[in-house]
Amino acid sequence: MNPIDELRAARPAHLGDTPTDERTRRSELAYAMSQGPIARRRGKSRLVWGLSLAGAAVAVTAVAVLTAGTGGGTAPRAPSAAPASSSPVKLTAQQVLLVAATRAERQPATSGEFWHTETLGRNLFTAPGGYVMVTEQRDEMWVSKRGQWSRSQYLGAKPATDEDRAKWAAAGSPAEIKVAVPGKGVGRLVPVAANKPYTSHHTGKEVFWLGRNVTLADLAALPDDEAGLKAWLLKYYEGKGTESDAPMAEDAWLFQVTAGLITDMPVSAKVRGAAFRMLAALPSVTAVGEVTDARGRSGTAIAMETESSANGADGDKGLLQDRLIIDEQTGVALGRESVVVKAGGHQAGLAPGTVWNTATVVRAEWTDSRTS
Repeated sequence: MNPIDELRAARPAHLGDTPTDERTRRSELAYAMSQGPIARRRGKSRLVWGLSLAGAAVAVTAVAVLTAGTGGGTAPRAPSAAPASSSPVKLTAQQVLLVAATRAERQPATSGEFWHTETLGRNLFTAPGGYVMVTEQRDEMWVSKRGQWSRSQYLGAKPATDEDRAKWAAAGSPAEIKVAVPGKGVGRLVPVAANKPYTSHHTGKEVFWLGRNVTLADLAALPDDEAGLKAWLLKYYEGKGTESDAPMAEDAWLFQVTAGLITDMPVSAKVRGAAFRMLAALPSVTAVGEVTDARGRSGTAIAMETESSANGADGDKGLLQDRLIIDEQTGVALGRESVVVKAGGHQAGLAPGTVWNTATVVRAEWTDSRTS
């Protein structure tokens, strides 16, 4: 299928033959002409709210650390560079997601006894002395019909910049840093040194969270059309956030839950394609454009702004841009990141535009062995 036919085929069925406005038509045509042959690559690969049940318990480090994944192949790779002669075209969020849907649906089915994901999380926080520290964590998970095995390791904290390092040194280079918890008036100690890996085994069948706790069988039975998938998810929407009782708009809730499905869960290629198409229809989703993830891979980001209210507190609210980074060539998610739009709550002291935390997919694949 040529790129123009691919974009035409990617249009949701409910749009039918509705005429396209000329600006959109020019943008789609320019995009299609700028693409070379479609790369035949495979890859796949989730966030604090996307962790499995046991994984969420493991991820209790000193501060909130985002962890992520993708759904079903080998380690994700960055898209091929566009030809040097092509003119850059900024796609709308809908165009990015519809092309990703078409390419995700082409991914070959894979199998194995265990669904294995590995993710790297990074999180920034401001210390009492006014300097910024970055924490890192690695999480691995193996899921089968027999349960879930997890291995997590807190990799330590370090000053974010040379200036922050100088301030940390001036404060006596503390080995532990007390950080206030917004809305609670208490503090947590963040260790600078790394911890040993922590392993756990969860024998329950409900090992993922998708608006509610779900099993592998639940994921296998998900609707593979966008309308059916949206209706299935919204049965569990209660007007509040995924991690607190703070109010959350329907679009924002769907974005968070669906991004977790795309990045972390072993669903079929058709379900993943339906998830992309469903996101494309959300009016609040915007296009960020080309970005580089925490591992240096290039991808295209789509985003939605969400209010950040630490622990459901009424005061000290911030605003975040929640991004999903996609490899357009494969329809694979490379990870998630949250960018500060307005500082507040856990992001107090961080400048607008700062990448507060990242959840980078290292691998997500079916395998017949596990090492934990």
